[in-house]
Amino acid sequence: MSDLTKRLSAADPARRANLDAVDEAAFAALREEITMTSTDGVTAPTLPTADDPLPRRRRLGRRGAVAIGLAAALTGGGVAYAAIQAFQGSSGEGVACVHVWDADAAEGLHLDAAGSWITGDPYADCTTLLAEEGLPPIEDPVAFAWDGQTIVAPADQVPEGVQRLEGTQAVGGGVVELQRSVADTVDGGRSGCRTVPEAVAWAQGEIERLGLQDWTVVTPESAPAPDAVPGAAPPCSDGEVHAGDRQVVVFASDDPFARLHGPDDDPTIDALRERIVDECVSLDEARAVVDEAYADEEFEVPTTEVVDDGASCARVDLVEGGMIEAFVYGPGSGS
Repeated sequence: MSDLTKRLSAADPARRANLDAVDEAAFAALREEITMTSTDGVTAPTLPTADDPLPRRRRLGRRGAVAIGLAAALTGGGVAYAAIQAFQGSSGEGVACVHVWDADAAEGLHLDAAGSWITGDPYADCTTLLAEEGLPPIEDPVAFAWDGQTIVAPADQVPEGVQRLEGTQAVGGGVVELQRSVADTVDGGRSGCRTVPEAVAWAQGEIERLGLQDWTVVTPESAPAPDAVPGAAPPCSDGEVHAGDRQVVVFASDDPFARLHGPDDDPTIDALRERIVDECVSLDEARAVVDEAYADEEFEVPTTEVVDDGASCARVDLVEGGMIEAFVYGPGSGS
């Protein structure tokens, strides 16, 4: 992991940082920078009109890199760490939870809890996120879409005209795992240097493995063609999951693994690869490997176990960027 990641993680070892610590002007600037950044030929979005009760902003590429860059410029590691956490929950990559709704919540401010998806169920995930903040669950909760975000609030606080989400699964489990797999640094999308064509083939394989119908892999115009002149573009690739478009976007990049890691991290990553990826172990055994690998770190690495009784062996996704989270999948003990 990079020095920046170490500093951000070590500054606040709790899984979810206190959102009150985030300076509102800094967080508003973070969201403004993300929404106004144009990449891969995408222009800045058109502002919604007053007659549009459900404004939407197109999710632009490379948000994570911009978020980490801005977080590095914020004063204090804890503030940067909290800003990234809040941004994940209020940027369409997770869920935001409020006991009292106000207009600032649409900008990621005055949230009681926020974070990336844990299960894809906004009600269950908000209960978990709020509990980690020491707060009670939301009474009579309703999940709804707002400005590309998923928000949970009390029924009597839900704004008029919004799209209430049906059922209890805002994002399917396969989509949640795809997001983690694309960001995974152990054997996933950010585990090393793949060319754009190699990354496209890998992402297509993940889509098929997870049974995600009607999903596609796309490359922006800035991605080099397979016969591109060497040196004309970054040699490796990175990717993002755009759930609303049912797309994995693959673009040219420097080595994403090298961007996130230093030599000191090699033994830890090697342990995960050798003892989980290269061996067929149970869910409990894989969890023990993760716990042991990070036992001597000065910060907590939150680890989530996901039971997958259809799997014969456990697998792990390590997601990094402002914090480190491990997700271990595998058959339950009764399988």
